[in-house]
Amino acid sequence: MSDNSTSESQRLSLRQLLLADLALLAVAVIWGVNIPVMKVALESGITPYSLNAIRLVVSAIVLLGCAGWEYRTGVRPAAGISRIRIVIYALIVSVAYQYLFLMAVSRTTSANVALIMATVPMWTALGARSFLKEILPAMAWVGLLIAFAGTMIVTVQKQVTPVAEVTISEVVGSEKTASVAELAPGPIIDEVKSRQSDLDAATRFSGNMIALLAALTWASGTVFSRPMLKLISPVQLAACSATIGLPFHVLFAWPTLAVCIPLLQETSLQLCILYSGILSTGLALAMWSYGVKHAGAAQATMFQNLSPIVAIVSAWLWRGESISIAQTIGGAMIISGLVIMRRSRS
Repeated sequence: MSDNSTSESQRLSLRQLLLADLALLAVAVIWGVNIPVMKVALESGITPYSLNAIRLVVSAIVLLGCAGWEYRTGVRPAAGISRIRIVIYALIVSVAYQYLFLMAVSRTTSANVALIMATVPMWTALGARSFLKEILPAMAWVGLLIAFAGTMIVTVQKQVTPVAEVTISEVVGSEKTASVAELAPGPIIDEVKSRQSDLDAATRFSGNMIALLAALTWASGTVFSRPMLKLISPVQLAACSATIGLPFHVLFAWPTLAVCIPLLQETSLQLCILYSGILSTGLALAMWSYGVKHAGAAQATMFQNLSPIVAIVSAWLWRGESISIAQTIGGAMIISGLVIMRRSRS
């Protein structure tokens, strides 16, 4: 009887581990694809503020549903949890991070956002070392330095893509606007192209810097949440955070929301919002929590390192975004550094 019970327990454990791995793999794919999805949504003409507000309404509904299911099954927050800390966490993760992430997506490439966001485990480890007094092995520091160097390569790269139209009024005093391909070569057009390239490079650099700030913000929220997660489940914390942060995003979007609502008639925009709201910032969080619970945090972060690869490949296949040498080198350094860091801590 005991042997049968042990065998059944082992089978159940293996089944849970397999499901956890599948859940974590699905989350890596969902989060990776979400970045080009957001760029496609922004190309519909909707403002970043309105896009954030609408998709986060969907996310809040999904997360509240998941949290309600947990609550009904007996998973309840501890009585001593600080409501003030939950509000602070919501302001960091559901307000500041969501705003910064979308601003980064609107200014730079999917690949850059994905690679820079892949450094979150590095910043989290540094924050945990500084504020939670967690000890990092020597090899973890080596991995962190490699990942940091890769982040800097991706962040400061100058990558310029052709723009569809240029305005030559600043150069010749005309209001004429034309496609670059339609303009005859010459000094004036060369000057216009140079100015457009400089502007494009500056925009991408600002997007890279905002993505880096978003990664730091998410890492800060993760470090801040660790003591709270002993008192409340990750799904319930995410639901509280999304609900608290939602009014801020609606307020940000209010001036343009009425203009953007008619754009929701476009099927492509509807699908992007549903994907991001239901999956990326909704069910993926519940799946992530399940994976962390049954496979462990170290295993979960290893799957997370697949997200930038998925983002880069999906952006290349779907949107035709090119992959530069700097992105390849920097991305390889980031992922290698994170792998070294995680193995040293396992």
